[in-house]
Amino acid sequence: MKRFCYLAVMLLLTSIVLLFYIKKPDGQPYLSLSMLQRYSQQVSHDVTESASQNVESWGVKAEQLLKQFSEPDNGHAAVVVYKWQDEQGQWHFADTPHPQYASTLVTLDSREITVLPAESFQADPESKLTDTQVKSAADSNLYDPKKIQQLIQDTEQIKQQIEQRNKQLEH
Repeated sequence: MKRFCYLAVMLLLTSIVLLFYIKKPDGQPYLSLSMLQRYSQQVSHDVTESASQNVESWGVKAEQLLKQFSEPDNGHAAVVVYKWQDEQGQWHFADTPHPQYASTLVTLDSREITVLPAESFQADPESKLTDTQVKSAADSNLYDPKKIQQLIQDTEQIKQQIEQRNKQLEH
C-alpha cells in the first residue's frame, strides 16, 4: 500500500511538472510561473473584495432570509423586490437594492403575480442583411416546391390510410 501511495504521489508531481513543459497548439505552455502569479493575485483580490462588501447589503440579505423563514408556510411565499428610479424617471425592479439610488423595499404576494425571468434584447439598428445573406437564405431550399409537393402527397397517402382503417373498424 505504501508503494502504491508513493507511486500515485510521484505520478501526480510528474504530471504537474510536465504541464510546465508541454506546449498548447499556440506554442505557450499549459502552466507557467507568471500564470500562477496572476491567478494567485486574482484570487487574493477576489477574497479581499468579497470580504469588504457593503455590510448594509449583508444586513438586507439577512432581513430577507429572516422574513422568509419567519413567515408561516402557507404555500404562497411573498416575493421581495426593490424598486428605484433613475435620472430619466424610469422605474427599475430587482431582487437586490441598487447601490447608487435610493431603493424601496416592495413585498409582493406571489398568488397575485406571475414572476418571469428577465430577458435582454439589444437590437442593432445599424445591422442590415447584405445581398449575399439574402441570396444565401433564398438558396437554402427552405421552401423548395418539390419538397412541398412531396409533403402534400405524403399527407394525402396518410389520409387515405386513416380512412381505410376507419372503414375496417366500422365493419
